[in-house]
Amino acid sequence: MLAIRELRKMYGGVAALDGCSLDIPEHCITAVIGPNGAGKSTLLNCVAGAAAPDGGTVLFQGTDVTGAKPHTLARMGLARTFQISRELTSLTLLENVMLAGRGEYDESFLAPLLFPGRVRRAEAEATDRAMALLTRVGLARLADATASDLSGGQKKLLELARALMLKPRVVLLDEPAAGVAPPMVEVLIEVIRDLRDDGVTFALVEHNMDMVSALSDQVVVMTEGRTLVSGRFEDVTADPRVAEAYLGGVL
Repeated sequence: MLAIRELRKMYGGVAALDGCSLDIPEHCITAVIGPNGAGKSTLLNCVAGAAAPDGGTVLFQGTDVTGAKPHTLARMGLARTFQISRELTSLTLLENVMLAGRGEYDESFLAPLLFPGRVRRAEAEATDRAMALLTRVGLARLADATASDLSGGQKKLLELARALMLKPRVVLLDEPAAGVAPPMVEVLIEVIRDLRDDGVTFALVEHNMDMVSALSDQVVVMTEGRTLVSGRFEDVTADPRVAEAYLGGVL
């Protein structure tokens, strides 16, 4: 589904990614973990088009998308969320989700004049889809509330609904549990697991080991800009190389 080969990224004289390679299998949840400075965020940014790698390739469904812009990747079916959610706080939840998918039905500023019937139908369909996604993530009752009223966990759920509006095949999650209270982390786990069961592929960068343990089909450990080891959570966390990567600490 998503293949990363020998990815490299330099910042000044420092190699944030140093020949990183890994595979994100279809219909699975892959967690990328590692100590601070391992290159996890840089990897996510390079795959999502937010940063251009200096070398290596990113293959999405067999197509080389290395260096492609985020909007191009989104149209191809690759979406992402952010550690700090990017909702529009003055808009309602429904408006936030609809806006995320606007490119699908808002062809140009002339469209309402030239094709009013088609635009009305498309907007009605978008409204229905946005409400369905809010229902899916448990936020339907807050559809008319403004995003500024949400808790940290609810904002992460809204961010996920926005990502899903473009009907992605793969969703990249940037620390979805960061700043989220434990009860809402459990809600996030349930929602993400259900979406995986319905065919959505996920790759997440995460420090919360409870979430990683509960969700991951595959865990990839990074250190010093490259992949150290990958496998099942229990196998990876028992590997002495992983403990060493975390400076001798316990995961």
